[in-house]
Amino acid sequence: PHMVTLNRLISNSNHNINEGEFQFDRLKQYLNSNDVQFGFVSEDCTGVIRKIKYDANTNSFIGFSTPLDNGIPLLQFYQTDSFEKLKTWFSTIKKAPLLNIHMFQPLPSSHTSLPSPFLLSAYGVENTYTANDILRRWLFIYECCIKKQIRIIGFSS
Repeated sequence: PHMVTLNRLISNSNHNINEGEFQFDRLKQYLNSNDVQFGFVSEDCTGVIRKIKYDANTNSFIGFSTPLDNGIPLLQFYQTDSFEKLKTWFSTIKKAPLLNIHMFQPLPSSHTSLPSPFLLSAYGVENTYTANDILRRWLFIYECCIKKQIRIIGFSS
């Protein structure tokens, strides 16, 4: 999706979206409100202007490339009260040139209209992750959705 579309989705959601956090509970609520249980998940990157911002809600810095653990972004990884540590990050860690996003496109039943896609997660990345990272991330998303009784029909990247 285009950045304008993402900004609209975020502002229309009336919720804070934290970098790297998957919104499974909100997805479940959204699907329940639309009487939908099935959908597709897509993952894509879009280029962004490289900049670092302070997020007061999470007391962390966003805009650095988010580290992954088995393909899953580490939440609030860049938290510090140390100016020296922040200086080290600025000199040693790359600013993310890409925003990796995960969208859920609900599939309506025959008696409902097509709901808007749902922004599941977003985080800054470099283009250095592997196919295994993507597959592990998809498995993570699939398993978390199964726990919420959400059925994923397929993935795309």
